[in-house]
Amino acid sequence: MPLATVASCLERWSRDPRAVRWTVQYRFGFGAAARQRTFDWYAPASERGAIAVLTRMHNGILLLQPLSVVLGSPLSESRLVPWLDTIRAVHALPISLTEDEHSEPPAGVPLDLPAVQHARPKAQRGLAVGLDIGGTGMKVCALRGNELVAQAQGPTWPGEQAGLPSLVARARGLVREVCGAERATSLGVGLASPMGVHGQVVSLSTVMRQKLGSPALLEALPARVAQGLIAGPVASFNDLANLGRMLSGQGHRRLLRLQIGTSFGGCWIDADGTVSASELGRLVVDLSPEARPHTYLPLKGAMKSYLSNHGVARSLALWGGDERSPAQVGFAWRDLNRGGDPLGAALVSWTGSLLVGAIREALAVLPGLEEVSLGGGMLQGVTGRLVARDVVDRLKGLRRAPRFALSANPGFDGAIAAAQAPLIDAPLRGVRRLVG
Repeated sequence: MPLATVASCLERWSRDPRAVRWTVQYRFGFGAAARQRTFDWYAPASERGAIAVLTRMHNGILLLQPLSVVLGSPLSESRLVPWLDTIRAVHALPISLTEDEHSEPPAGVPLDLPAVQHARPKAQRGLAVGLDIGGTGMKVCALRGNELVAQAQGPTWPGEQAGLPSLVARARGLVREVCGAERATSLGVGLASPMGVHGQVVSLSTVMRQKLGSPALLEALPARVAQGLIAGPVASFNDLANLGRMLSGQGHRRLLRLQIGTSFGGCWIDADGTVSASELGRLVVDLSPEARPHTYLPLKGAMKSYLSNHGVARSLALWGGDERSPAQVGFAWRDLNRGGDPLGAALVSWTGSLLVGAIREALAVLPGLEEVSLGGGMLQGVTGRLVARDVVDRLKGLRRAPRFALSANPGFDGAIAAAQAPLIDAPLRGVRRLVG
């Protein structure tokens, strides 16, 4: 199980006597109001050096979400093909190039921002229901005030089920299960789909596209689930963006949240409480020749290829001949860990090394990263505890290690955040509010 992380490769290249400066400038906004963050990384002006630096640049785009990027390169643009073309195709944002002069590494100056406070969620007397719809599993919970009073889960698409009516029926069944005879006073629906600034669903995952077809169909979902069951506000939103908003409302700052489930996702809470959700399944950590290809993008060594239900299923099949469907792989891994099986332990260790690789990429580009939390449906029960212990042990070897913790309720934290969404005043890009 060879793993050559981006961080370890760049550390090695920076000590090479042939190393020169590569400058990456991430730009946010336009005109006089534009901001920028600039990073210098050192590697030889060679093919392998270029791949390592451009991979780090790609990871920075995912984590920082700039509007444009300027690369200062010791190589001409023609010598960066095809890697630069791949990054442009994946991100679809302007990446311009300026040739940079060779120089020695400067003394590092940390970039930081002042912290501010954001409002906490408002408590209410009735039941606040949250529904988290993922590509594999659907989870729902009910809160009374800040107390979790009920939770339930089921498959998003059991058997050959497909279509919006089928999805609505299962969602309403889970809502009834947690509410009992009581009518809920609000509903939040978290969707594992990118959303626009006014709440329109922009695109669907491969599974959701196969089962639903058009992204526009999901816009009708919250109102249909709420009909006759909810007496109050209804909101829908991107699941990870809203999870970050809940954590921001709780006062977390400079926090990176990572999720392992149907895919690999995450969000970043900056020093001012701003939340940025990202497709961290595209974060590249493995530069080894044996790195796995992404399922549909021209990337190798990305987190989705390893830490998603498909990635874990592939690892179990390769290492132990244990063929499991992606929908069942989390339960299979849990059972291996419960029994102390060496295969389960090997997968825990592999997961820990990948997560630390991702954390090291975040440390390289996120200003003042202080805390990392981990959740997701794959980490319920003993698996989450073992993975968290492995990550904590590995982080002890870093000079500047962030605090690390496993979510208190992995798997259901998205539903808990969804329940609180209609009660939080703080703005969220990509939220759609209805009145039920």
